[in-house]
Amino acid sequence: MLIEVEAAQMVAQRRTDDDLAAVEAALAKRRDAAKAGHAEFVDADIALHAAVVAAAHNPVLTALFGEFVPVLRQGLIDLGELLDLRTEDPNHGDEGHALLVEAIARADAEAAGRTLREELRQTLDRLHAV
Repeated sequence: MLIEVEAAQMVAQRRTDDDLAAVEAALAKRRDAAKAGHAEFVDADIALHAAVVAAAHNPVLTALFGEFVPVLRQGLIDLGELLDLRTEDPNHGDEGHALLVEAIARADAEAAGRTLREELRQTLDRLHAV
């Protein structure tokens, strides 16, 4: 959570037009993946988060995030299957991700951090409830 929240705040302050375009494209791909299988959706979700981290232009944060991706991917796949999250809402979490991208577009570091922190907290709460 610390890595991604810090990255989101940095992105809102540092992003270039190309970074914003990459994050927006990743959000669109995540939305498209809502029609696909669960693993494909998880991959698109991670790709969005990776685009945010990469747009921070901080090689340490990018490397740390990359270290977590394999475990994160499997954990999200397992969580989604266990809780059957996508049956009722195939694009689970879209609103929060859209708000994050909007905050980045507005260069609102506080809102970007707060939005991502809340999105991640909801995921953790689901894990603790299992």
